[in-house]
Amino acid sequence: MGLRQILAKVSQASAAITEVEQRRLLLDRPWEEEFLHWALDEDGPHLHGRFVPQSRRSVTSSGWCPGLRCDPEEFRRDG
Repeated sequence: MGLRQILAKVSQASAAITEVEQRRLLLDRPWEEEFLHWALDEDGPHLHGRFVPQSRRSVTSSGWCPGLRCDPEEFRRDG
């Protein structure tokens, strides 16, 4: 395995660790799921929430949000 391959693997591992940490932080703040945010899943971006967000993000840098763990129908708002 060459140096480039090792660096690529280290970069991938670092990105995965960052994603997991961002998800953990979001799961520790479940009330932020109510802030408007775009979440990205296999069908593309979806708008979640109903309140204007503050300065904090309610998604990870890759677009994951805690609402993607549940049935999407739960996040559709009536009105």
